[in-house]
Parts: sequence; C-alpha cells; structure tokens
Amino acid sequence: MNDHHIYFEPFRKTRPERVLWQANFNEDQHWNEVSLFPSFVNPHQQTLIEQQEQQMLWIAEPQDIVWLQHPPEPSFLKYVQSCLGRLPQICVTTDARKVAECTASWLPETFTFMPFILTLENIELAKKYEWDLIDSDADVVKHINSKYVTRRLAEENKFCVTQGWFCSNPQELERAYSEIHASGYSKAVLKQAYGSSGKGLTIIENELKFNQLLAYIRKRRTSFELLLESWHPTKQSLNAQLWIGPYSADLLAITEQKINEYGVYIGTNYTPSYDSAVVEHYKIEILRLGAVLRELGYQGIAGVDSILDAKNDLYPVIEINGRFTQVTYMLPLIESLLPLYKYVESRYIRFETKGSLQFDELKSRLETDLQPDEEHQFTIYTFASCHQPDHHLYRIFVLFYGNQATKLNDMLHKFEQFTLLQTSS
Repeated sequence: MNDHHIYFEPFRKTRPERVLWQANFNEDQHWNEVSLFPSFVNPHQQTLIEQQEQQMLWIAEPQDIVWLQHPPEPSFLKYVQSCLGRLPQICVTTDARKVAECTASWLPETFTFMPFILTLENIELAKKYEWDLIDSDADVVKHINSKYVTRRLAEENKFCVTQGWFCSNPQELERAYSEIHASGYSKAVLKQAYGSSGKGLTIIENELKFNQLLAYIRKRRTSFELLLESWHPTKQSLNAQLWIGPYSADLLAITEQKINEYGVYIGTNYTPSYDSAVVEHYKIEILRLGAVLRELGYQGIAGVDSILDAKNDLYPVIEINGRFTQVTYMLPLIESLLPLYKYVESRYIRFETKGSLQFDELKSRLETDLQPDEEHQFTIYTFASCHQPDHHLYRIFVLFYGNQATKLNDMLHKFEQFTLLQTSS
C-alpha cells in the first residue's frame, strides 16, 4: 500500500496567528545527571547541527518571526523565498532582547513563542518579554522526553514493548544481557534517560562490546539507573507526528525514517509503503498514546519513534520526543508536493572541502550531477556551513520528489556519490 499519510490541517487550523519560532536544539543533552557512555563532542559539527534551524523557514508564515542564531547565506535565503513565494521576518541574534525589539515593533499584536522544545528558560523569556506561550508545562515536557518514562508509560498502558530491564548495578546489567542473549537477540541497546538523535544510548553489537562498556561503567559508578533492551532486526522504522491540544490529539503525519547499517538516521520517506492493516493498527495505537499524553498535561507537537520488526511485529512506542522535529517543520512543503508527486524523500549529507563552496555553486553542481527533469525535482532545505582556516565543513539537507521510483532512487544514489566525491577533495 503506497498511501499519503500527511494531515497538516489540524495544526494549520489551530496554530496561533503570529508565531515566534526558535530552534533550541539539544536542550535535553544536559538533562542526564551523569554521563555513563563514552562520548566526544565536536564543536564544529555542533555548529552545523545548530544551523538546521533554517528548517523553521519552511513552516513559518509571512507574519511570523524566525529567531536564528546563525545568519544564512543571502543566496540561500533568496532561494528559499523563490521556492515559497515569501519569507517571514528573520531575527539573527543570540540576544533575546533584540528578538524582543522585533516583536515590540508589531505592538499591540502579540506573538506566541514556539521553541523546538519547551524549557523553564523559555517560560522565563516569555514572561519577561510578554510573549504568549502554548499552555504546556516544562516539567511535563522533560518528563515525557525521558526514555525511561516512555518505557514505563508503554508498559502501564499495555502497548506492545520490546524485551527490556531497568538495571541499578553492574550485576543486574550482566543478568539482563544474558537474558537478551538467551532469547536469541544478537544485539542490545543500553539507554540513559535523556538524549535525542541517537544520543543517550549505545548499541551493543556483541559480547565483547558489552564487556568493554560494562568495564567503562564500573569505573565510574557502582549504582545507577540504566535501561537495557533487546535490539530487534527492523523491517521498517515508523515515525508519527501528533498535535496535542487541550481537547484532542490529532495525527499530523506517518512517515518512515531511513536508517543506515550503523543505525544512524539519514533521511525520511514521506510516501512510505505500509500494509494497510499495519497502518490502521498503528493509527489506533498512536492516537491512544496521544490521549495518554494529553491526560498527563502535555500539549504541543510530539514525535513518536516506532518499529515494525522482521517478524512483522509492531512496537508503536519506542521513543517519545515531546518537541518539534525536522519532519514537523517540513510538513507544509510536503503537503504541497503530494498532489503532484508519488514519491517524496529527504536525505542529508556531510562533507568537507578545501575551498569554500557557495550555495549557488552547490545548487549548480547538484543540478549537473542529479539531472532533474520535469517529473523529478529536488529542493535544498538546509545549507549549513562551518568555515575553518584550512578547510570548510557542510551539512546539506535535500528533499527529492518525483513520479518514477527508478529515477528518484537514481537521484538519491548520485546524491550519496556526490558526498564521496566532496569528502575526497
């Protein structure tokens, strides 16, 4: 079954008249009290990730204000305007006072502050500058973003869950891993409470990796709380977007996450092919989850990660993201493409060059390499760059759409090859 599962209208109908958008990415990364996994933060890659804030331009209306930390290249902004026909007001600053000056120029009109993820800091800013704020609770937001709360919520409400145990010491971890191994699973995943986009968890491929990780943890803590779950071979990685208001929970989208062999997100299929029975069951379960979240006092966007495993068993609640997602920001554009194109997919690439690459040059080179035609096109929706004295780093997000699967897959493949060519330059 190849059906479109984008329902943006509930958000469009109920969104505030004027929105102040902010992409406070990675706010949840410091919520873990102790870091128990080996990690390395690359500040240059972090700068590229922050520039994914450009995606807010695709959901914002002309009367909105988009608060950016990094100035986009002017030629990229001109390109976005040519795609959308308009741009919102853009305020580039790290100083909230300057944003407040932008909103004050609209008085007596008020703005509703819609950050990527609601935090106590956002609430203080809204109070200070008299911005409206969605009627949610920062403590509830933090609560439901916990992987541990997700697990317990799924168990308590009788959702189908993967095999897993909460562990409080190294001995319990060893027992849990033995149980998972004895049940026939070759991989496991160890989770801390917080962390999105693959952070706050580590995949355990084999016993050697487990023993190395256990030794690392033993040196740091003898008591803790960690969640160890079986890692299911996955047939499809589903994602649902919910818009939860005070009186209802509405489904905005069902998409498919594209994951590479290392378990890393590389893009989204907005026109996935799912068995009709799976979709209907999934919708029921996701709306049931929406009702549970609403009862907890959560309001706003919620993204839900789910899997259909190799045995065709559906696990609808793997992770809950109580925040906006990249998918959310792109929904208006996706919705406009669906009447015209059978296939819509996104991908992103990272690459490094010795010389600086301007946006117009990148666009021209992609057009040459990908060879779009009347029936198959692409849109560059993020152009992130980080310039160093001897090299330049880029993170590029592209949306592909067309009517023949073969041609679209060919464009996707060439896009990946473009990465390899740039990396070696």
